Amino acid sequence: MPNLVRHLFGYLPVSLMGALVQFGTVFAFTRLLEASEYGRYALALSTMHLLHTLTLTWVEAAGYRFNGEADAKKTLPVHYRTTLSLCAVSIFPAFLALAMVWFMVSNAPEFRSILPWLIILLPVSVIANIAQQNHKASQRIKRYSLVEIWRLVGGFVVGTLLAAFTGLGAAAPLAGLAFAYTIAAFSEGAWLWKQSAPGRFDPENARRYVAYGLPIAAALVLDLILSASDRFLIAFFIDEAAVGAYAAGYGVADKTVLMICAWAATAASPLLMAAYEKEGPEGTAKAARSMAQSIFLIALPAAVGIALTAGPIADVMIGEELREQARHIIPWIAAAGLLNGLLIHYFSEAFQLARKTGERALLMLIPALANIGLNIIFLPRIGIMGAVYATVGCYALGVILLALVGRRHVRLPVPAGDLAKTLLACLIMAGAVQLVPDMPALIELFVEAGVGASVYAAAIVALNVANARNVLGQAVSRFKARKEAHSG
Repeated sequence: MPNLVRHLFGYLPVSLMGALVQFGTVFAFTRLLEASEYGRYALALSTMHLLHTLTLTWVEAAGYRFNGEADAKKTLPVHYRTTLSLCAVSIFPAFLALAMVWFMVSNAPEFRSILPWLIILLPVSVIANIAQQNHKASQRIKRYSLVEIWRLVGGFVVGTLLAAFTGLGAAAPLAGLAFAYTIAAFSEGAWLWKQSAPGRFDPENARRYVAYGLPIAAALVLDLILSASDRFLIAFFIDEAAVGAYAAGYGVADKTVLMICAWAATAASPLLMAAYEKEGPEGTAKAARSMAQSIFLIALPAAVGIALTAGPIADVMIGEELREQARHIIPWIAAAGLLNGLLIHYFSEAFQLARKTGERALLMLIPALANIGLNIIFLPRIGIMGAVYATVGCYALGVILLALVGRRHVRLPVPAGDLAKTLLACLIMAGAVQLVPDMPALIELFVEAGVGASVYAAAIVALNVANARNVLGQAVSRFKARKEAHSG
């Protein structure tokens, strides 16, 4: 647990910046773009994520998973050179997929104006992502954080300026991302090339990387179908403005909770992988328990807090044109974000550690296809909330499937006692937040957030969730020791 706490604090700046940028993105673009433009931006972003995952993510996943092995064998230059070579090969199918999309939207000029930015984003994002995955695996926390903060802040600032002062419309946020990601690609690509200089392309490693990475890409594509197919179906059954409202609610609720889960996983996953490689089942279970505790401790109250404050969040963060529909969506999507985080960042680890990624992909077919079917049934009958109900139900199905089947490969514990105490702390927090009187939206949001966080933290310490009292005591002792040393 001490190592995990250090990693959590190490990755805290990038996590906080990610949350601020996520909120800022919704706040700025739901005001600077029309509802239909925001919907097109959301569809274009989902398309980019889908194409990236389908054609490029497998290289990034292999770069992360085999970094530890290469480090132990002193063959990191070979590892870097092999992943860079595979990256160059994988860009060709990415461009082929984009060409197919270009043909499909040939009669929709408002979408064709967005595609050039995707052509830039796909190759530059994968170069920096490969470096980032290797930084994470090797626990180079500072470099990882600096690169990620630049990509987040640079993309947001440039995209906002373009949306405000040019006529790019839905393409403006993507143009901002292209600018920031291109600079990161040059920086991290140069670093990768320098580190790989003594190495060479290894065909045997390449075969293993392909065998490991392609099933992960397939599974993640199905994850994206589960999370993003509803946007395309909403556009088909309703309109692009409805996609904008749905995406705004998603951006506030799902992305925020998922980002918090990713923060915990970014800190804990390298420790879990190291335990699996070096310490056997007992050490793996211990590391996994700490990982689950950290996800529950920080993501569960975040989801509950977002659900409780959906009204003021919508009033403050989302433009008036999209606000009312998003207000009803936010509590449900907060729950979906928590389930999605557990699925991607915890229960999927069993299949990745055991290198059973193909099995995970097959399992994810079930909730992905169920989501499409339920959307087709619900959307024409009950509108946008039909997509919300389908999403929550299918994420729950995915979590149950991966949790049950994954235990055959790697037992990832669910600390029931700590989960129950965390739920009790969230219940106490909810009671306190409900006592806050009505105020102007911005003031109410800050007051409710402050009251909720304070009451939740006190409840966690009082209930001693995940040995919180000892962790707090150790932190206080270290602070006093440093203060005394400084004063002395």
